[in-house]
Amino acid sequence: MQECRFILLGATGDLALRKIFPALYRASLSGLKPNITACARSPLSTPEFLDKLSTKAKEYIKDLDPKAWADFAANISYTPLDFNKPEDFKALKSTHPNTIIYFSIAPAFFAKACQKLAAVGLNAPNIKIVLEKPLGTNLQSCKDICAQIGKHFKEEQIYRIDHYLGKQSVQNLFYLRHNNPFLAGLLSAHYLDHVQISVLETLGVESRGGFYDPMGALRDMLQNHMLAMLALSTIPANTPTEHTRQAKLEMLRSLKPLNQESLKSQVVRGQYMAGGGFKGYTEEEQVNPHSQTETFVALKLELEHQNWQGVPFYLRTGKRMGASLVQVVFVFKGPPQALVYTIQPQCSLELQLQGMGALKSTLDSGMDAYERLILEVVAGNQSPFNHQDELEAAWRFVDPILQSWQENLTPLLPYAAGSFGPKAAFDLLKQDNREWFVHV
Repeated sequence: MQECRFILLGATGDLALRKIFPALYRASLSGLKPNITACARSPLSTPEFLDKLSTKAKEYIKDLDPKAWADFAANISYTPLDFNKPEDFKALKSTHPNTIIYFSIAPAFFAKACQKLAAVGLNAPNIKIVLEKPLGTNLQSCKDICAQIGKHFKEEQIYRIDHYLGKQSVQNLFYLRHNNPFLAGLLSAHYLDHVQISVLETLGVESRGGFYDPMGALRDMLQNHMLAMLALSTIPANTPTEHTRQAKLEMLRSLKPLNQESLKSQVVRGQYMAGGGFKGYTEEEQVNPHSQTETFVALKLELEHQNWQGVPFYLRTGKRMGASLVQVVFVFKGPPQALVYTIQPQCSLELQLQGMGALKSTLDSGMDAYERLILEVVAGNQSPFNHQDELEAAWRFVDPILQSWQENLTPLLPYAAGSFGPKAAFDLLKQDNREWFVHV
């Protein structure tokens, strides 16, 4: 049984109730014994909070075991916490050798929370903090947030979580090549024509309009999740597991910057219109009716790295698509043939060879991403988490795209809800005599 002290800021929020507490419960079934202090502004007693939490647990946790839940909940206490009241933080003081503070709060409050925690000694070397994205909206804001946090916590104490990186199916992008010399040899510039990465959702923004409208698809999905997937797909296959962080950083730093011409010819942005019984984006709840926010992005990029010279990468992500799909497709040179790695809806590996049909294997997706990442924090393993330098490298590539959109160098193209994006996204590949793969 492994013990830890777990302080959760923002404990009454949707993310905490829907993802973090269920993950902690599942981890407790695997042997973790967390002593949890739940904190939020709501003036609740511990019994009142536990009533609320138990109701949500029945909704979000499949096969909930009442006795196991009771044992888990017995180690949860609730403390009202106002960031403007320094005295509230004194109640959190901990001497546990393994203390984790999870920031399930808006990044705008990160700096203030760190300052208040440090004031009561909750930044000692044994304390780890877990930060949810987004960390900034561009390179400078990312640097500013990290600098504020860095005043109180060292880099080795900081775990910047990306639940996509926590998925075993995503981590397998590296392990498949790392553990299979045959694949490692094939998935290289010598044999590959190009690589495609798609993250498509049939859902619209639903009730997240207030969050999504200032962000858009480029910031919400491509800058973090998709560039991380690209890095895991391209780091050298012989990289030791403990060096994956540095290897990912090397790949992100090798992204070829987009100049003014390539920003026009290699980037597509779109916004879904009404169709198929669905509202258009600007009709969604909490969305500006005149919004110019993109709900779809497609782009072509290259890596200035010796292992990937001459191999273009095509990335696309969008909402209200014709299918829900997360997929990496390695397309080989010569006749149409590819290795298709599907992460969602079902994790699978499919080798398509001309004249032989397809060889497909379904893979185990592994444990829940949040459960896995929490256990990695407890163990002190930072490899599945983002280093500050990784975030900055990704923003450095994305910033010129954002700037070009502010200058209207790339038009915002409409596409029908339920389609696969604007025509320009297909032309992006067609002009190179290629086409998008869709294997659901």
